[in-house]
Amino acid sequence: MREMGGLNVCNKSESISKIAAALVAFSGEIKSIEKDGTNPHFKSSYTTLDHMIDVTKPILHKHGLNVMQFLGGDGERITCKTMVIHESGEWIESDPFTVKAQRTDPQGAGSASTYSRRYSYSATLSLSLGDDDDGNAASQPKTTMAVVKSKYQLGKGSLEGFDEWAKKMTAEGQSLEQMDEILTKALMKKERKE
Repeated sequence: MREMGGLNVCNKSESISKIAAALVAFSGEIKSIEKDGTNPHFKSSYTTLDHMIDVTKPILHKHGLNVMQFLGGDGERITCKTMVIHESGEWIESDPFTVKAQRTDPQGAGSASTYSRRYSYSATLSLSLGDDDDGNAASQPKTTMAVVKSKYQLGKGSLEGFDEWAKKMTAEGQSLEQMDEILTKALMKKERKE
């Protein structure tokens, strides 16, 4: 890893004079990007990756810049490197940004990929997104056994059979968050029927 004017980059082209000038010009034009997404679980607002790309792409293009992102990982940990390329051939690449997936299924890996791409993209381009608390909220413990019990009781009308159900779910490898998700979906389905 090398240090470049306070920005840690793991790799860069031999010369960076043209890309540096283009990034300074880009930075002078890009304004704060408004939040366009809402996390329904935490009722927090954030800026989506698609919105960031839509806002930044024309300004990047104007200055001969393009952003490429490369994902890696093992399904449990997702890594994203972000590379900024200049039309001159000069480039810089960020350190890898690694996120632990909440679940090890395709949806969990997809969610972690988007999350890592969003934060790596905004950090690499030094974007101003306001107070983005999506990461802090998502890192807080979400589900307790009491929450799972209350949702089970709400859906069934009593706690009868809960202990057996919880043991079965645990034996199948389901976490508290996954049990909560199963019960939430069942409650939503029940509400639609009523």
